[in-house]
Parts: sequence; C-alpha cells; structure tokens
Amino acid sequence: MDMTQIRNFEELVAAAAEKKGVAIAVTVPYDKNTLHAVKDARDSGLARPILFGDADRILPLMKELDMKPANFEINDVKDTAEAVQAAIDSVRAGNAHILMKGTIATGALLKPALDKAGGLNAGRLVSHLVVLDIPGFDRLLISTDGGMNIAPTLPEKADILHNAIDVARALGVETPKAAVLAAVEVLNPKMQATVDAACLCKMADRGAFGNALVEGPLAMDNILSAEAAKKKNIRSEVCGQADIILSPAIETANALNKSLNYLLHSQNAGIVVGTKAPIILPSRASDPRSKYASLALGVLLAKL
Repeated sequence: MDMTQIRNFEELVAAAAEKKGVAIAVTVPYDKNTLHAVKDARDSGLARPILFGDADRILPLMKELDMKPANFEINDVKDTAEAVQAAIDSVRAGNAHILMKGTIATGALLKPALDKAGGLNAGRLVSHLVVLDIPGFDRLLISTDGGMNIAPTLPEKADILHNAIDVARALGVETPKAAVLAAVEVLNPKMQATVDAACLCKMADRGAFGNALVEGPLAMDNILSAEAAKKKNIRSEVCGQADIILSPAIETANALNKSLNYLLHSQNAGIVVGTKAPIILPSRASDPRSKYASLALGVLLAKL
C-alpha cells in the first residue's frame, strides 16, 4: 500500500490505526507504564492486547489504572518463564501477531523468543532498532543496533542495514538514506568501522540494498549537518538528511539512543526485526508514550 512518509509518532499512530485485527501478546505486564500503553492500545482500537502473567500481580495494577479486566484477555500463568513461552506460543499459533516485553529483562525474553525450535526465529539475522521522534527534527530517525548484536561483522552489518531499510520503507520512506557511523570520514585500515563502512557503500552501489542511499564512513557531525559535511568537502545526499544511522557497535547505538532521549527529550520506539513477528522491546524506564509508539510500530510491521 502506497503512503506518504511518516515523520513523527502522531503520524505513526494514525497509520497503524488503519490496520485492523492485530493482536499483541504482552509478557508479564507488572508495571503501570506497560499497562497504560496496553490500555491506550485497546481503548483506541490500535490493537487487541492479550496479557500473559500472574493475574494476582496484574489485577491490582489494572484497578489503579481504572482498567476493566473484563475488557482484556488475561492468561493467568504464575511462573515468569512459562508466561513468556505461552506468549511466544500464541504468536507462533497466529493468535497474536506481535510479542511485547513487559516487566522482564530483555535477555529473558529474547532467549526463548529466538529459539530455533520453539521461538520466532525466521532463519535470518535478528537485530534491534530504535525509531526516534526528536523535537525539532523534520523526520523520524532509525538507530541500529543498540540492543542485540554486540560487535557485528561486515556481513552482520549488511543484514542489520537490510532490516533497518525495510523498516524505513514501512514508514513510507521511498529511498531510505543510511549513514554508516565512524569516528572519521576517511578509510583507515586500523579502524575496522571505516573499512566496513566503505564496503557497505560499495555493496549499495552494486544494488545490494535496493533503492537506498548508503554513505560512510561518516562522523556524527556530518550525519546530522550538511553544513558540517560541506566544510569537509563531503558531498552527499545523506549528510544532514539521514533516515538511518548504522552504528559500529552496540555501545555506540545504545549511548546515542539514550543520549537523545535524556538530553533532547526524544521519544524512542524500540523493536526487534528479522523474526517471524515483530518483538517490541521498550526500555523498562520508557514512558507510556514511547511504549505506545512502540506498539504502533509493531502494528505497522505486523503480518496478519
């Protein structure tokens, strides 16, 4: 379906709301922020939440948020690991279309979710990305990978980039512009990030990523500012206009995402892609709006 580019979370939610029949399997929602996002998703018609966890812990929180338990499907599973697996099984069976992390460590959810036999593994590299809605920015920005792949190799970076480009296209970006981040803009054999960036650009030139522009290595100033790039005699449509920032390692992307969130007050929607179904991984510290935006992103990417 053709659509215009989605440039902020309000437009993201509106686009996701057009999709009907999406169900979300929510694992152990024992915090108010998660349940608040779930309530909003149900009340707005964005998606149908299915809750998995200890009802004795869920129901008191629902009462505090004025949520009517009768309006929600609650699978009462006391043990956390069993609740997680039950949620995964519901997605595998097609009863739900998205898996969402609640009050649980990311690793405790991803280990069973990515299991080849009983999880949502699709036989391709799985990566994490964050879609950022930054105040004053004229578009959404995708940052990857700050949550899964620790020190990706060149082939892994290519897969991570593929995943991010797919999401950019789902957000209505006809020709995604991807910037490959490094500390400098020149090829330095002693800096693997610059070597990988140059290789990714050559792959892009040969059509490896389809209709997308890939530029790198680029330092952050040139990614964010076309003027800064011009001063360094860098001529590229990506500079100052990037839709995607591909970081060289997990620490870089993780720090970038959290810095933008806490310093510039961005709203961050986190998700895992490359699986049979989207996995929503909002931070346990995320506010309800970010978690709701993560839900909307998952709905937009869900396959019915």
